[in-house]
Amino acid sequence: MKKILAASLLTGLALGTTAFAEGMTHHGPGGRFFDKLDTNGDGKVTREELKADVQARFTDVDTNKDGKVSSDEAQKHAAAKVSEFREHMQDRLKAADKSGDGKWSKDELSRMPEGRFAKLDKNGDGVLTQDELAAAREHFGERGEKFREHIFSRIDSNGDGVIDSSEAQKFAEVRFEKLDANKDGAVEREEWQAGHHGHFGHHRHGDQQNSTDTAKPNPT
Repeated sequence: MKKILAASLLTGLALGTTAFAEGMTHHGPGGRFFDKLDTNGDGKVTREELKADVQARFTDVDTNKDGKVSSDEAQKHAAAKVSEFREHMQDRLKAADKSGDGKWSKDELSRMPEGRFAKLDKNGDGVLTQDELAAAREHFGERGEKFREHIFSRIDSNGDGVIDSSEAQKFAEVRFEKLDANKDGAVEREEWQAGHHGHFGHHRHGDQQNSTDTAKPNPT
């Protein structure tokens, strides 16, 4: 769970997202975020919509309001989001545990793909325990922190250890150009989904879906 938010903090600045977890819905990668970015509801995300969202998120992370986002600010913002997200997911897991035994069967986690369940079920006993889920969270958290640092360094184009608004916007512009496959000046849902798979790598989405699926056992 930590991985989802820690890894996405800086990509949130650049891509107009706050957490990849929200994007991993039945609509496909980025589906819910696409809807948030598409403020006029025309089924497309424009540069203006993306840049407005990026600036709003930049302002939110820039807690000392000096016009720059430091690594420390990024980490603290991520930690706060992690705590909030974890509490929410724990509530959902508790609600899914119909038997009240502190374990989750395949039926209780009916939305999780069978292969993913098997991967998390380390001892192969057909149920997921708190320890197994905790081990998964730790693994994703470690990978997420590395990914966050990698994204931070990419956005920090001048290497001064902080990200200013222009750097965030520049990175967002580069991403927009890559997502806009047909170069019509707008990103449609299909382009958004295809671009997220291609740019960030299928293995990263797989990790995020692992975390999300353990945290989202049943439809709400």
